[in-house]
Amino acid sequence: MLHQPPPPTGPRASGRLASSRLPSRGGIQKRNTTPARVDKDGDLVMDQAGITGRASGRGRGAAIRGSARTQKSGTSDSLRARTSRPTRTGIDPSAIQKAVLRGMGSSEKSPRGQRSSLRNVRGRGSTRPIDEAWDQITVQGFKQSKAAANPGGGISELIAFLERKATHPDAPETVKIKKSRLEGEALIISVRPEDTPKIERLNNFQFAGATLGIEVSRRKISEPLASNADSETPNTINVLKSVLSRRYSTDAKLLDLSQLGTDPELVNIGMFSTTSRESKFFPALMKICDSIFTTAHAKEEAIVSVSLANNALTTIASVTTLSQTFPALKNLDLSNNQLKNLTALEGWRWKFRKLDQIILTGNPIETEVPTYKDDIVKWYPTLTTLNTIQIRSLEDARAAVKHKLPIPILGPSFRDEAAISETFVKHFFPAYDGDRTALVNGYYDAQSTFSISINLSAPHIAETTSQKPPGWEAYLRKSRNLTKITHPPSRMSRLYTGAESIKDGLATLPVTRHPDIMAEPQKWCVECHTIPGLPDPTGQSSSGVGGLMVMLHGEFAEVDVSTGQSTAIRSFDRTFVLGPGGGVGGIRVACDTLVLRQYGGHDAWRPEVEDSASDPTAQAHHQINVPAGFALSAPGKTEEQVQKEVLAVELSKATGMTLEFSGLCLEQCGWNLEGAAASFGQAKATLPAEAFVTS
Repeated sequence: MLHQPPPPTGPRASGRLASSRLPSRGGIQKRNTTPARVDKDGDLVMDQAGITGRASGRGRGAAIRGSARTQKSGTSDSLRARTSRPTRTGIDPSAIQKAVLRGMGSSEKSPRGQRSSLRNVRGRGSTRPIDEAWDQITVQGFKQSKAAANPGGGISELIAFLERKATHPDAPETVKIKKSRLEGEALIISVRPEDTPKIERLNNFQFAGATLGIEVSRRKISEPLASNADSETPNTINVLKSVLSRRYSTDAKLLDLSQLGTDPELVNIGMFSTTSRESKFFPALMKICDSIFTTAHAKEEAIVSVSLANNALTTIASVTTLSQTFPALKNLDLSNNQLKNLTALEGWRWKFRKLDQIILTGNPIETEVPTYKDDIVKWYPTLTTLNTIQIRSLEDARAAVKHKLPIPILGPSFRDEAAISETFVKHFFPAYDGDRTALVNGYYDAQSTFSISINLSAPHIAETTSQKPPGWEAYLRKSRNLTKITHPPSRMSRLYTGAESIKDGLATLPVTRHPDIMAEPQKWCVECHTIPGLPDPTGQSSSGVGGLMVMLHGEFAEVDVSTGQSTAIRSFDRTFVLGPGGGVGGIRVACDTLVLRQYGGHDAWRPEVEDSASDPTAQAHHQINVPAGFALSAPGKTEEQVQKEVLAVELSKATGMTLEFSGLCLEQCGWNLEGAAASFGQAKATLPAEAFVTS
């Protein structure tokens, strides 16, 4: 017979343990004393990193902190000397200083729309940080999406979708949803006020086949977490402006951010008292710089050098936003930090495309990676000085850039047959600007496809003014950027198939005006290649028919119909697949893909012409008049002819001969540039005067 053991004696369980209905697993159990983190409304806070971060240690934010072991070292004398060169742009340095000091030293609040990522605290243990203000937004309609069948009802997929779509590709920070809760058919999310418009614009967006409804529910402004918060705590924004003002040298165009961990003002406000504040400090500093220098040109003129010496940096992760704020930096001091290997610098690889000098002395990388200098030179092709030692001349650096980055540009390949693509291009774009309905009726059929995509990450001409670039609202809902649109139904809904569907898609696009390809060929780049095995729409040929792939790069202006004036200029890339059919000239458009991007000019596809200084066959560099369209690709001109014209220009600049005589000389030498240069040297004295360009 089994006997149950007597119950244990002692005090009875009380509190929540007494009311627990969870079965015991036996043995010694560890009690979890960390409570769930909720806000004042009782919503569960999704981000628990702040709790674990305080318990486990510093994290990456501890990189920027002064240390008693760091050596006192400012920016090297050579770096200061190199940055004190006078500017050649004619801008008054005193005017820059006044603008900078006015912006940095102002006691006004941060500019409208500027987010302060830092909270005002005196230091650890003295006061608690002030909570941030959040907007609550209601999201509806996702219950009808295909993602609703996923585990969790598709909530995590929806949150990831909203964050991704609300974040601009060029934005330094991503939009984050820190809290959410489900109320019936709606999801309530909390975001910062400055992110609210970014979420609002996603109203009526398609998510997994369902249309989202988004509206602001209410604005929540929380009170200070501590009633005894010191009202005299200085405004963090003003403190950071003061720090920048003290550390900026107008004469040297130097921003000295060395030994930040020992800066009295930063220590006084407890800037490095918590891991969270440390991680937010440098991005906030760069945002203030963005508010002071509003254009890329202003940044390049005001800041030439930056010092981050003596900051105990183990990696550049906490200061990586420097490359986004000052991409044209020429001198960078990283001396006396804790950088051990190239991985610690990986975030700045191929950044700072104009970097002239970098200092890495006093870092463990010098002994742990003896060959690091070879990699640094490859990362920065314009670099001439490493650790105050000249590693190559300015001419060698220019040659490295010219021959390695970017890849040398060649003339376009135009393999047209019977001028089919030339005739098509000449007719297509005027018709596209004039009558798109007639255009579709003439070239597209029931099997034709058309799609449009927006590429916001493509290189473009930097804005020299503060004017806001044109928006993309007219194209966003049609954009089929496959790197952004990943759900198959969404991809298919943005692919227009058949003439009627294509008409509807083109009809809602803005009115455009393309440059005349015959009058302004330099604004166009056209390539044409033959493609076999194109599906035969008639079904008569099982092996397919021959076709052409035509690729164009150019620009167009959007036109206000009421005034006829241009409202925006955009660059585009357009690819056509042409096949035989019953359209204009017996041509049908099987596929039409249009990619739009910000205006980038037309210099990118201009064939490179070598400098006479780098050409061993050249003795001088002569100024010659090159006719418009000469040495450039154009409809009706073969690739071979373009290359011959380029060689003629090369020889004329090197010898001073006219283009006509240069062509004759090259023809006699089999279009060999070096042979033609040698022949010119032998026959120069016997050439008539008309063979040379008159000065």
